[in-house]
Amino acid sequence: MKKTLKLISKIISSTLFILLLCIMIFLLVYVVRVKVLANNNDLGEVKLNFYTILSPSMYPTIKPGDIIVTYRENAYYKGDIITFVSTSNISSGKTITHRIYSEPIEMNGKMQYTTKGDNNPTPDSSPASEDNVLGKVLFKIPKAGYIQQFLLSKIGWVSVILLPCMGVVIYDILKIFKIAGSKTKSVVKKNARSDVARKELIKTLNEDEYEKDNDKKLNKEE
Repeated sequence: MKKTLKLISKIISSTLFILLLCIMIFLLVYVVRVKVLANNNDLGEVKLNFYTILSPSMYPTIKPGDIIVTYRENAYYKGDIITFVSTSNISSGKTITHRIYSEPIEMNGKMQYTTKGDNNPTPDSSPASEDNVLGKVLFKIPKAGYIQQFLLSKIGWVSVILLPCMGVVIYDILKIFKIAGSKTKSVVKKNARSDVARKELIKTLNEDEYEKDNDKKLNKEE
């Protein structure tokens, strides 16, 4: 039973470590790629994006602390929730996630989207141009933004990433010492058995010599 629980525990810990490592590699590749494209002014090539929601403007559909996953598409329609860079006086330059409130219209060859937060009483003051749309919301991960903020903090980095990695390293080191200790004990036992066998052999030889000496003495006396 103990061996089974130990095996299950080992499988679970190894799986979690591999999963965490894959997530870290994915995020690292994603961040590096985004930065490279940003330096080359090619962010339009980034189709898939992640954003953490900070305001309650889309409540209750999307709540503060949720992470949304967006995908850049060729066209957007009424009812779609889109993420875009705002051009309004109130929030100019900020990344906003709102729902398309009415049918899109074309102006100067560009599609314009009137947007509105589900929790806001009125539509946004400025429409979102298709050039400023970053993507359509595919799904949300509830409250994952808080986890992200925790992971990005020093305490989160140490407790979630550094400590497990150190634990794996320490476990492997202890395992190596345990194997080395087992081999040492095996060698000691082997040597001890050899010593016992050698002593038994010497004892047997001494007894044989003693018997021969006694036989010689008896023969002389006769």
